[in-house]
Amino acid sequence: MLENNITKRKQAEEELSETKEYLENLIKYANAPIIVWDPTLSITLFNRAFEHLSGYKASEVIGKKINFLFSKNKMEGALEQIQKTASGERWESIEIEIKRKDGQSRIVLWNSAYILDAEKKNIIATIAQGQDITERKQAEDELQESNVIFKEFMENSPNYVFFKNDKIQAIRLSRNYEKMFGKPMHKLLGKTMDDLFPSNLAKSMIADDLRILNEGKQITVEEELNGRFYTTIKFPILIKGKPRYLAGYTIDITERRQAEERIKHLNLVLCAIRNVNQLIFQENDRERLIKGVCNSLTETSGYYHSWIVLLDNEGKVDIHAEAGLGKAFLPMVAQFMEGKLTACGQKALKQEDVTIIEDPLSTCTDCPLAQVCSDKGSVMTVRLEREENIYGVMSVSIPAHFVTEKEEQALFMEIAKDISLGLHSIEMRKKMNEQTHELQQNYQRTKRAMDDTIETMSKIVEAKDPYTSGHQKRVSHLAVAISKELNLPQEQVEGIRTASLIHDIGKISIPTEILSKSTVLSDIEFSLIKEHSQIGYDILKSIDFSYPVAEIVLQHHERLNGSGYPNKLKGDKILLEAKIIGIADVVEAMSSHRPYRPALGIDAALEEISKNKGILYDPKVVDACIKLFKEKGFKF
Repeated sequence: MLENNITKRKQAEEELSETKEYLENLIKYANAPIIVWDPTLSITLFNRAFEHLSGYKASEVIGKKINFLFSKNKMEGALEQIQKTASGERWESIEIEIKRKDGQSRIVLWNSAYILDAEKKNIIATIAQGQDITERKQAEDELQESNVIFKEFMENSPNYVFFKNDKIQAIRLSRNYEKMFGKPMHKLLGKTMDDLFPSNLAKSMIADDLRILNEGKQITVEEELNGRFYTTIKFPILIKGKPRYLAGYTIDITERRQAEERIKHLNLVLCAIRNVNQLIFQENDRERLIKGVCNSLTETSGYYHSWIVLLDNEGKVDIHAEAGLGKAFLPMVAQFMEGKLTACGQKALKQEDVTIIEDPLSTCTDCPLAQVCSDKGSVMTVRLEREENIYGVMSVSIPAHFVTEKEEQALFMEIAKDISLGLHSIEMRKKMNEQTHELQQNYQRTKRAMDDTIETMSKIVEAKDPYTSGHQKRVSHLAVAISKELNLPQEQVEGIRTASLIHDIGKISIPTEILSKSTVLSDIEFSLIKEHSQIGYDILKSIDFSYPVAEIVLQHHERLNGSGYPNKLKGDKILLEAKIIGIADVVEAMSSHRPYRPALGIDAALEEISKNKGILYDPKVVDACIKLFKEKGFKF
């Protein structure tokens, strides 16, 4: 009996030993990191997976306190959790960070259980299984950070950002859509384009969205909403290679469009100014002049409508013209016939500055054109005057967002001054014609009339370009002296004198701000300046000077080597008279003050023509000019 009991006990002990070995091997080779510690927090078991997790070998840690597994700043919290296991608390998915042997930190998700003694009364150990979730936590943190970034982007993006599903419903929108629609976000999400936008725009949007989802391609579209302009870039979001969503962003380009429109408008106005400047020297009739001006202002699309009224000596309406108004102008004509002028016209007559009417419909209630002008924008009106002579008023309608700009008003004022100059010129030409008719009976009277004409033309240029006042007279003085030094016939000398006095007449068509610019001219501005020779020729060609004055004016900037303008003539193709005036022009210009530089002095001027003798300038003319200054004491 005793022998049997001993045998059974040995068998039980062997089975228990085998079970213990089996469990130890099971723990040792388990894929999950497992650690066991006793109530004193000393490690009693440390499997291979935990060796891999911690970088420590089991032989290094068995019998050691568990503290070494935690960094100093994490130790207190970790030990607080571990201490609880000694009182029987079990862990379920507790995150505790450990420190590897190489110093790296790993975040571990723990589950634990306690082990009781044979009587199942006392805790003799705690077994804990860990799961390394470091990469998962990092991914979660990165995802959370991405969500924060995305949220901040959607909250603060200056552009309108949107995401839509395959039903063309808004699923995410940037915060600025609330301001666009005047609704909170929860009333926008889930809505289709039909719910948010006007029907025509919504229809176009939906067609574009469906095209993106069907074709899987990015597109760019321009749209208009409530008077503002937008560019939208849309693109598909692919899920498993197929478009499931679409996204995009919308940029408000209203200001850019307005800036582009502004540049285009200014170019058109500058073109109109040039056309007007051509008119004022080509037209001798006041009525045809103002009609041509009105047409120029509207045909270039610089202004929507334009009208001009000229007054007689008693201040009553004399003649009028319009463009862009047609029959709408007839009630205004009837008002003129009654001796009445519009409120803006009356106000403009009393002030030098441009009169601005931003809202004609509410401001000019008695004006027949109030509705027509309001439909297009705003109105600018200015009086036409020169040398204290008030000729009348000019009015134009213009886009409302341009009317208050100082540059716009300055250009309009420039047009008014040019027209006034043209009207003044017509008066002068009329007087000149009367004088010419009278002086046909007597050669001397005819010559004096011609001299008056030349002087008048010279003054016209100086009125346009006061910074070069006296230039033409000084050039003429030198050119005549050179001509005499070359022993040219008196008739040729007289022709040179005449041409030199008005050689810059073409500058009348150049905007004043370019002529008087105090800095270096741009390429475009200089190209405009270079046109004055051709324009001078166009102005003078129909006048019978009994000498080729127009051709001389045309060629006075040509140079021997063909580098001049406007026709790049060379050598003997250039008139001798033009060569003489060209050299006189260079010497006077270099020795005189200009808005963009101080005077360079006569020595620099003579050095210039001497250095380029035979290259740019005729050698005989250069020698004669230098002789005048160095040997004969010539002075301007």
